[in-house]
Amino acid sequence: MREVFVPDLINGALKHFKSRYELVRVAALRANSLIRGDAPLLDKKDIAGHKSTIISLMEIKEGLWKKK
Repeated sequence: MREVFVPDLINGALKHFKSRYELVRVAALRANSLIRGDAPLLDKKDIAGHKSTIISLMEIKEGLWKKK
């Protein structure tokens, strides 16, 4: 499991959005899709042991998930 510092994750993900509220909305949508069974866009070794909320923020920070 890769160590993740959540404030860095949030600040990195905010670069893709105008406001925190929009980031929360999009991250929640992605986290729910991961819970429903969608495949993660990151390597399995990078996300092992993390919850769907953290995985969704990691994907957004890396630019793999855009708002819909």
